[in-house]
Amino acid sequence: MNSTATSRSLRERLRISGPDYRLRLADGACDLRAAQMLRFLVFNVEMREGLAQSFATCLDADDFDAACDHLLVEDARSGEVVGTYRLQTGLRAREHLGYYSAREFDFQPFERHRDHMLELGRACIHRDHRSFSVLSLLWRGIADYAQQHQVRYLIGCSSLNSQDGAIGAATWQRLLPHLAPPAWRTTPMPGFACPLDTVAADAPKTPKLLAAYLSLGAMMCSAPAIDRDFGTIDFLTLVDLASPTQKRRLARFGIPL
Repeated sequence: MNSTATSRSLRERLRISGPDYRLRLADGACDLRAAQMLRFLVFNVEMREGLAQSFATCLDADDFDAACDHLLVEDARSGEVVGTYRLQTGLRAREHLGYYSAREFDFQPFERHRDHMLELGRACIHRDHRSFSVLSLLWRGIADYAQQHQVRYLIGCSSLNSQDGAIGAATWQRLLPHLAPPAWRTTPMPGFACPLDTVAADAPKTPKLLAAYLSLGAMMCSAPAIDRDFGTIDFLTLVDLASPTQKRRLARFGIPL
């Protein structure tokens, strides 16, 4: 299976063009490679995180890529891929390697919602194009993809660029007001839990992407996990697209549901 898993008809419907940028789904190996190259530039080179083996190829790649769809935002003038998201429905996860986030978090509490789940990951935007217009275009693509696949819940890891448990604990304290209802709570997998006994006094601001999710009404499903391979502290984040509050907030960003 390759990154063209979504049917051609759905792929053609998920195209959005503007004067500066255009959005579409990756279609074939060259598109996937462009997404992986952008991810390497952002994660490994710029942010100093990511998989160590990526330096051998200058690509951020893993086994999950082949089972997922990949949203791409291209510069309308140059054709360069400047933004990407990795998408995987719960049904596709069951058919292949499972949820990527399930390496770090126990997904058993969410099993009854599998048919209506969409996992997001590997979100990044090139530093020269990091703007609201590109992010909102990616979000519009996610909303369209969710509607096409009849999913209600978006879930995935929001990352903090740190391995310091004290910083993770301080960030977690700030996120507690956004804790999900009990039915949507879970725990990190054994060996991944971030220690919370020491809280940093000078923790950095909430990561921009996570702050953007919170502005859309996102909820936290678990205490943080540490991804030692990727070099981040991760927060399992949930968005309910059917929530009336969620719909109103998305509409403000020009994203109808």
